[in-house]
Amino acid sequence: MIIKIVAAFLVFMVVMGAIQKWLNPKHKTPLDRLRATRLPRPRKCKRCGKFLLGKDDCTCSGKG
Repeated sequence: MIIKIVAAFLVFMVVMGAIQKWLNPKHKTPLDRLRATRLPRPRKCKRCGKFLLGKDDCTCSGKG
């Protein structure tokens, strides 16, 4: 009996979410905002290809 109640509640929540998304399609969820933010590409040394952290130069003999 309890499983039926829980299943009905979950179905009800999914239906309510679908209706809300249909009525207000411009509403952004936190996950949508997270996907929209783009991080800058990481800096790499031009000579050896090692990722550069902070403002330090590469430890190889070439200048990054």
